[in-house]
Amino acid sequence: MTLIYEILSGENITDEQLKACSTLFNTNYGVWAPNAPSPLKPGTHVKNFAAKLRKDYLTDTRNSVIVTCTLDGQLVGHACVTKWKYRSGEVLVVDRKERRRYIATSMLQMLKRHRWFEDVIMMGIASSHPASCNALCKLFNGNTKDVDLEFMVQHARAVLDCSTVEYLKTAELRGASKGTPDGSYLAYASFFVGHTEPKGILRTYVADGKWAFSELLDGHEFWSSFRFLKYLSRNDSDLYGVEC
Repeated sequence: MTLIYEILSGENITDEQLKACSTLFNTNYGVWAPNAPSPLKPGTHVKNFAAKLRKDYLTDTRNSVIVTCTLDGQLVGHACVTKWKYRSGEVLVVDRKERRRYIATSMLQMLKRHRWFEDVIMMGIASSHPASCNALCKLFNGNTKDVDLEFMVQHARAVLDCSTVEYLKTAELRGASKGTPDGSYLAYASFFVGHTEPKGILRTYVADGKWAFSELLDGHEFWSSFRFLKYLSRNDSDLYGVEC
């Protein structure tokens, strides 16, 4: 059995490809938490249909891609990635039966070798799943212990204000200090997905010494962002100089 990875240009993504991504998301992303507000139904799968994927993550098709992973012709992972005048961001899903095979990490690593990535100066993710955050950390050759919290706090609000993804624009950022009860840097987006599986993975990372943040709060997602290494010599003013 062979895993095959592919990068699809946003301008060429078909409705059928998005439907396949939607099916994977709807059956594997997670379920609504017990305290999810009405009309959401606790215990039912979180849904993200093809039209919503296109609307939310492919608004600017020239600056968007989808990285896919197939196993024997079956889609088992996808990352919808978009970039704007400050950084890039993504929504990432892997088939629960194929997790812990570094599929998420491999999909993001593919971006480094693609021309789409050439002008990226920052990259970030808002996710309730520690494995997704860790996959992004590995793209920058580390884990969450390598996160520059001061840099994240300095730029996060301006980054999200420039976002082409609406729910990120309006997310409230909370938490600031490592090693404190509110040490996670969180985005509150009223996203009440169940945390049973993510917290199980989180305990594993903590036990292995790979997690520097604190707990995940209800309705929140972890926020992680990195400055791309090839731009480390730039002054912070260079980052602010890009208009939204």
